[in-house]
Amino acid sequence: MVGHTNTYPKLHNAAWPGIVGKGAPDSEPIIALDTLLKLTANARADGQKFDGIDLFITAPHFPIDADAGEVRRMS
Repeated sequence: MVGHTNTYPKLHNAAWPGIVGKGAPDSEPIIALDTLLKLTANARADGQKFDGIDLFITAPHFPIDADAGEVRRMS
C-alpha cells in the first residue's frame, strides 16, 4: 500500500461520466445514480478511497424542475 500524506485536496469522484455520451440507442446505457454511489463507495486506489462524489445535478439523476422538497431530499 502506498502511503498518502496529503489531506487536501480531497479526492472526489465525478458523476457526469455516468450520463454524458450515454443513453442513445447506439451507446452505453446511463449509469443509475445509486450504482454510481455504490461504485464510488467501494472504489480503492493504492488503498485510498474517495472522500466524496461530485453530483451532476441533471436529468435523469435529478429532475431539472425539482421543487424545494426534492432538492432537500437530494442534499
